[in-house]
Amino acid sequence: MIRMSVENLYMSHWGEPSRRAEFYVAESPMAILKWNAEDNPEGVALYATAGMSDASMRGHNPKHRLELFCGLLPEQDDVARPLAMLATYPAREDTALDHGDTVRLVDPLWESTDMLAFLVVRPLSGILPTLELADGVHVEFMQALPLFESELTFKSQHGAEALLRHWEEARVPFWDPRRSPEPP
Repeated sequence: MIRMSVENLYMSHWGEPSRRAEFYVAESPMAILKWNAEDNPEGVALYATAGMSDASMRGHNPKHRLELFCGLLPEQDDVARPLAMLATYPAREDTALDHGDTVRLVDPLWESTDMLAFLVVRPLSGILPTLELADGVHVEFMQALPLFESELTFKSQHGAEALLRHWEEARVPFWDPRRSPEPP
């Protein structure tokens, strides 16, 4: 099963998860695994999907699969349900997710935030390698970055690369769930 291989890859890189949450979104099972910041080399609390790669995405090679992760510091466990919603989005909407795509959710990502969307990107550094499985099936691991409405608008007008460049130039701590909206 693909999910077991994904979880084994996570554990080989980050060790045993500190928490596991199971969600059923539109009858699609999705696990969100968590690693505490002090227990992994990335230095942030990591939340990763397990189950998205069980199905191929419309418009993509059926052997190409995807899983997502989100890094936050300080930890924000309430991101688990929205991350599960994001991971089941392709199956629910019969579409695909790729680098630069955004998905806006109905509600804020967690209580006391105005962040309400995710930007899906290939990580700048090789946090996790592509998982190569039998019969040419491969799983790519992409990062989900929380967005404010203003950032979603900026990305829509200028593109994902422009937003990422802006964040880099402004030294935006995109991993901080308490950060202010950027761009202003």
